[in-house]
Amino acid sequence: MNKWTVSNKQLFLFLFIIQTGTIFITLQTRVIKAAEQNAWIVFTIVSFLHCVLLIIFNKYYKYFQLNKFEKWLFQIYWYVVVIIFLATIDFLLIVWVFPLTPHFIVIGLIVFISFYVNISKYAVPLNISVILIPFIILFLGALFLAVPDLIWTNLFPIGHIQKDQWIGGAKESLNAFIGLEAFLILRPFVQDKREIKTKQILSYQLALTLFFLITIMFTILFFPLEELKLIPVAITFLLKSQDVTFVERLDLFFTYIWMMWSIITVALFIFLGIHLYKTMHKRHFKFTVIIHLVIFICPLFLLSREILKTANDLLAYGHLFFGILLPLFILFKGWRKSLRE
Repeated sequence: MNKWTVSNKQLFLFLFIIQTGTIFITLQTRVIKAAEQNAWIVFTIVSFLHCVLLIIFNKYYKYFQLNKFEKWLFQIYWYVVVIIFLATIDFLLIVWVFPLTPHFIVIGLIVFISFYVNISKYAVPLNISVILIPFIILFLGALFLAVPDLIWTNLFPIGHIQKDQWIGGAKESLNAFIGLEAFLILRPFVQDKREIKTKQILSYQLALTLFFLITIMFTILFFPLEELKLIPVAITFLLKSQDVTFVERLDLFFTYIWMMWSIITVALFIFLGIHLYKTMHKRHFKFTVIIHLVIFICPLFLLSREILKTANDLLAYGHLFFGILLPLFILFKGWRKSLRE
């Protein structure tokens, strides 16, 4: 396997893209439906816990030693996440952008791009996220066009939240942090084993939290709760309501950006899986072809609204196990092993 390294900035950008990627266009509605006007409070608390996990992962990453079984577990999990993401991407694109395009064309195009990225040199998947930086800034700037239309009283009452809203809101908030375990996969490859300081993790967490928090807050302030329950992708409707001169429909413009964002997210998750496969086998091209064929075929069976909803609901539980519990267990196991040696 070829040796490769990442800089601190590359690591955090990689992590930011896979953690925002596909999920950011639907997260607001899901969290708000669960926790209502207190969604931003619940999300902030879950985000704080995510930050604590990142600090723990950074301190003890050297103990994250995967055996072959654990490597296959993570690979299967990432491929399942990609399959669900692909079905979600296709479903939303068919509704918003390509209503007459066959499903296999949309999914096939995304999978082909991912295949190209993953047969290229390591520099391609590690640097491809850079092209999204100006679009992220543009997206946030477009949201602020809605400030005059925000209804600030929608925030109230604050703090009156029931137990089931806490649980539901926290569960939906977990979706924002899918891919956390990628930090442990990439951390050993940081250039010259450089230290990642806690303040760098705090800066990353602040950026990630503000990104999601802004979209959640704007959604709460723009839509009445009763109306929001009927809107599946609220952030797109918010953008659609804004009149600008440089583009006819702002929502379609940003749907295309989200599509590009999601394609890169899919490619990066597959990159993680193929990377682990390469640590076990020298020959990997055939596997790369096979896994992309599987990922192309499987989403075609998830395209009904009910199946897709169930699959997306299960993502949070998958993240809880593969992104939090299993990594902590592996770190603890590695730490205990080091004490005996």
